Amino acid sequence: MEYSMNEKAKQLISFQNQKLLTNLDETFGLPIYQDTVSQDERPETLNLFLLVFGDFTAGENPSTLNQEIYVTYLAEGSDTVETDSLDVISAVSKVKAIQFLRTEKDQVQKLDTDEYVDRVNFIFRRTVKYECPV
Repeated sequence: MEYSMNEKAKQLISFQNQKLLTNLDETFGLPIYQDTVSQDERPETLNLFLLVFGDFTAGENPSTLNQEIYVTYLAEGSDTVETDSLDVISAVSKVKAIQFLRTEKDQVQKLDTDEYVDRVNFIFRRTVKYECPV
């Protein structure tokens, strides 16, 4: 039997990623894109999620790593952004070993228009144990 390094950590990350997508989809039913949305994929009305996995950084002890997870919520013409934000935090925080850190809210201009869309960036952190020489 061949040994795969960090197998438990890899399984946890895969589980978390799938659960994160499932929870957002079940809660909102909006399109979810990873990293970027190309112009031809972008829906006409910008109500969507963008999911970005950040870099790994050293954790609190030598055998852990932290990774920030960014969930961007674009909400066009919505008057429920604040209350939706609570639901995003709850949906993602339900995933094992993912912790909410903060939000950053602003507005972005729609391409080739004078219209603006609400954007909320949610920052979460996951901690993963990995195999390292100590």
